[in-house]
Amino acid sequence: MGRAQFQAKFAAILAFEARGPLHVGGRREGNVLYALRLPDGRLLVPGSTWKGAFRSIAEKLAPSIPATGPEKLALELAAAGERGRDAYLEKLRGDFEAALKGAATRFDPADVKRVVGELGLDREAGIDAREALEQYLEYYCPVGKLFGNRVRAGSLKFADSVVEAPTFRKPGVGIDRKTGTVKEGVLYFVEAGDPGAPVKLLMVGEVDERGSAASRLLASTLLYVKELGVAVGGKKSTGMGLLELRDARIHVVEYAADKGGAMLAQLLKTKPMGVEEFAAWLEAR
Repeated sequence: MGRAQFQAKFAAILAFEARGPLHVGGRREGNVLYALRLPDGRLLVPGSTWKGAFRSIAEKLAPSIPATGPEKLALELAAAGERGRDAYLEKLRGDFEAALKGAATRFDPADVKRVVGELGLDREAGIDAREALEQYLEYYCPVGKLFGNRVRAGSLKFADSVVEAPTFRKPGVGIDRKTGTVKEGVLYFVEAGDPGAPVKLLMVGEVDERGSAASRLLASTLLYVKELGVAVGGKKSTGMGLLELRDARIHVVEYAADKGGAMLAQLLKTKPMGVEEFAAWLEAR
């Protein structure tokens, strides 16, 4: 698959504080849900947990992001949901098939040819237009550009976070989902880190184009986290796992301004931005 021509690289160091108990699930023994720990006993928040939490926020914000061309169509496809997906693809299929044959429609035939080639679909005998259309739109999906999907790797990477905090066992009871009442005889305990625990995240990413739908979505996601926090781990419906952002240092290097790579080699030594400054930078063309 083709690789996007990225314009910049950034590293964000985000410092959070747990506003409630923090539980990222590990093993279960009897009626105790243990927290995920390192061998030395410290709590662990895996990068995959961070990625899922940030992706969930981005997916909620994506429909409100200004977009044009195939990015707009990709967002409309996502908004259609599973029930409306087939109908939406069928509506676009005729124009896409014409573009595959070189005709100008709402799709740019040259771009369709390029992307279909990068995805390797042009090497398949009897290319399926619907499948090619679906993959073409996934290629342009802003959420997919940031977090990845079946046709491309995401541009964001999340490191594991080690949390040094005392733990306790929070009691809970089983709930019958049909009746909404407490199940008799179902008592369990959740091992969790204390509220107030500091949690630091290192997020690294690349920016393909400032002002693009993907860049705007990243900006909106970070601003959301700044204002409302992010929930990670299990038992979020019971008020666990909410983290509030206390500090952010975001270091950026534009490739065009760093021909020799000296700045990129010392990325964390560049002057940091805050969330609002970085968001404005992402949204500017």
